[in-house]
Amino acid sequence: MKKFILILSLLLSFSAFSQDLTVVHFNYKWNSSNTYKGLDKLRNVKVQYAYVEEQSESIQKSIKSVPTIIIYKDGKPAARFEAGLQMRITANLEDVQALLDRLKIQ
Repeated sequence: MKKFILILSLLLSFSAFSQDLTVVHFNYKWNSSNTYKGLDKLRNVKVQYAYVEEQSESIQKSIKSVPTIIIYKDGKPAARFEAGLQMRITANLEDVQALLDRLKIQ
């Protein structure tokens, strides 16, 4: 029983000190052909997709180009990838994962 309690407390302490990272991909429905591909391959992160036209006015005003990927750490924006004139994000998936890994250990 003591071992069970020790293991349980260790698991709870690891989860209490872990960083919560979320990646949100914002895009407009009319621009869905330029959706960034491969976000589901990212490790140790929650991935969500959102259409800008379905968001609050304050979020709509914060999105200057689409698609936009915002990384949230503990609920606060920590990094952002935005599309250029071609309406595509040019960063590769490895760069996004490397940034997530750095944010995870900070």
